[in-house]
Amino acid sequence: MNLVTLENVMKQKNNRTVLKGIDLMIEEYSQIGIKMSREESELFFELLSGKITPSSGHIYRETNSVLADIREDGLYENLTVQGYLNFFKKISDFESSPEGYIAAFSLSDVWQTKIKRLTIDQMRRVSMFRMFLMSPKLLLIESPLTNLTDEGIELYLKGVEHLRNAKITILFTSHYIEELLLLSKEVYRYYPQTGLQKTDLAIEAEPDDEIKDEPKEIKPSIVYKVSSKLEDKTIFFSPDEIDFIESINSVSNIRIGEEYFPSDLTMNELEGKLGKFGFFRCHRSYLINLQRVSELVSYSKNSYTLILKGNPKVKLPLSRSRLEEMKELIGF
Repeated sequence: MNLVTLENVMKQKNNRTVLKGIDLMIEEYSQIGIKMSREESELFFELLSGKITPSSGHIYRETNSVLADIREDGLYENLTVQGYLNFFKKISDFESSPEGYIAAFSLSDVWQTKIKRLTIDQMRRVSMFRMFLMSPKLLLIESPLTNLTDEGIELYLKGVEHLRNAKITILFTSHYIEELLLLSKEVYRYYPQTGLQKTDLAIEAEPDDEIKDEPKEIKPSIVYKVSSKLEDKTIFFSPDEIDFIESINSVSNIRIGEEYFPSDLTMNELEGKLGKFGFFRCHRSYLINLQRVSELVSYSKNSYTLILKGNPKVKLPLSRSRLEEMKELIGF
């Protein structure tokens, strides 16, 4: 069942178009991530919650049980975690005692602690616990992993799994696509010019199910530059300048710092050309420069993330099926 369907939705704010070209079906029990700015996210949540109406287009709802968790939402700082959550239990008519879910949200050690003394990691989990007590059909969450520690991310993801087991549909928004890859099964990007577009995130096959490719003939190459055509000029990049390459809507995008540059080559072609320069296909949609990798983080036995040197906010997925190959390359 589709909880909410958006058809060509456009919304203006202060005579300025903030959202347009939004076509999306939010199915029951789905896990969706959308890359967009904070302003776009807040307006999008208001549309989904029914607080405002679109300037054009249509929104069809099969439920009014929608709650939003914005990063800037404050907590009652002088209450203890127990007092705060018991308060929301009462106003939401949640049948069970919150104490029964402390472990699911990893809050046992701070149950009697005042909220103002909590870390950001702990506050995010308290906020998620509150949303769980409200039991919405659709939960909207903005940038939950931003500024969390590695341990905080791991514990937050554990809480998200509990929400999923409770059959709560979740839609996440964030400025960072890497964050959404950890949280969602479907990932979209919002482009102000063209609207909402789905990101290429093909499901990785299990190691036993993978079809082994025929050995590829390695040919000598004199190509040491990767090119990107922008309007009337072509830019050339040395391999050691590139942080990683990402497939977005079937286009290979070279990432250098905060900038993206489209390439005419496919991911397979780039993998073949850049493999000898230390690039590794860590995921179907990502080709990473291993010289830029500073950390490998495991949030669960099936979830691995690579963190780039000098930019800890960039977290790239590492497919479980490719972990052993990377170990052999790096030697760890």
